[in-house]
Amino acid sequence: MVDFFFLLLFLFGIAIFLRMDWIYYLIYVVGGVWLFSHWWVRRSLSRITVSRRLNPKAFTGEDVDVEIVITNKSRLPVPWLRLHESVPIELQGSASYKTVLSVGGRSQAQHTFRLHCQRRGYYNVGPLRLYTGDLFGFAESAWQESTPTHLTVYPQVLTLPQLGLPSHLPFGTVKTRQRIFADPTRIGGVRPYDSGDSMRHIHWRASAHENTLLVKKFQPSIALDTTVVLDLNEEAFPARERYSASEWAIVVAASLASHLAENRQSVGLFSNGWDPLSENEVQPIHSQTGRGHLMAILEILARIQLRKTLPENGTAAVEDPPNVGLESWLLNHATSLTWGTTLIVVTPRLSEQLIWSLHSLYRRGITVLVLICVHHADYQEIRARAEALGITAYEIIWESDLTRLQQAPVAGV
Repeated sequence: MVDFFFLLLFLFGIAIFLRMDWIYYLIYVVGGVWLFSHWWVRRSLSRITVSRRLNPKAFTGEDVDVEIVITNKSRLPVPWLRLHESVPIELQGSASYKTVLSVGGRSQAQHTFRLHCQRRGYYNVGPLRLYTGDLFGFAESAWQESTPTHLTVYPQVLTLPQLGLPSHLPFGTVKTRQRIFADPTRIGGVRPYDSGDSMRHIHWRASAHENTLLVKKFQPSIALDTTVVLDLNEEAFPARERYSASEWAIVVAASLASHLAENRQSVGLFSNGWDPLSENEVQPIHSQTGRGHLMAILEILARIQLRKTLPENGTAAVEDPPNVGLESWLLNHATSLTWGTTLIVVTPRLSEQLIWSLHSLYRRGITVLVLICVHHADYQEIRARAEALGITAYEIIWESDLTRLQQAPVAGV
């Protein structure tokens, strides 16, 4: 731009020295086009509005369509507009996130691409950058989006059989001899109708068969809260399996929470992991029921990260205590748990110290279930010690790792 301006001054000086009219004419035409091009480009870009349309939530493995809508409010057309969308590498696929299009006066243009949600996480889609110019190459202008759009990718959710667990585990609402309340989902027979019985409890089919009013009898039950404890202490995971095992532990925690919520059971989440959005430790989510409560848990599990025992500079900070091991951390955070709560601990290892910490919770009336997400050679010995202290333990690892272990040659064969 500056060089072209000095070129016009140079031609003007030659025209004065040579006194040639056609040079004056050339300067007027080229200079006029140059000024008009700059005015046109600046005005056109200032009159453009951009909107992005996408579903802000998705599950791992899903595809999300993103539509960029560009609206030109000016009467002047935009001859070319280069669009460049910034997409995290975890969401990129084969689609092109760069394109060139033109927008007519008082019209719209759309560009659609697809995001492949390959990994859970909390991502920024954008910022979007636009570049435009005139047809002669005299002027160019750029614009960048100030506030990108957020996309939350939930972790994968599996069923209990897919996790390698029994389909009926001892947590949630269980049968009891103590009559706390009658569970309408557990029918224990019928009895004759008494004055004052609710009409909703009449068993109409059995009444029609016996030609007398019969009322459903419900089995007594007690609603027990279930809390999932996710161990994301970085030092607890083997170095070679730190990423894969921690991601698997998050999948297990999400699957358990989803299973409980779908069965209308109350579920909570405790974790010593790190929340990058709040830049702090994950806040406890106490047991509740409902679809909205489940989505709140899944949002935390979508962005949760491993917790380092020490910051990267090697010195402990006040807001990041060095001791985040589950053995002591759980005892400090389990004070709010009530009698009868079921505690499902998802951890990469079940150490002797952790067993005794869980045993102290067991003695307080808390049912403890441990899911070990990393294979250990001495698993059977660990499980026997845990069960002797009232703790039920399962080894639950990736299906590919399980296949590899099953195919491994047995010693001495």
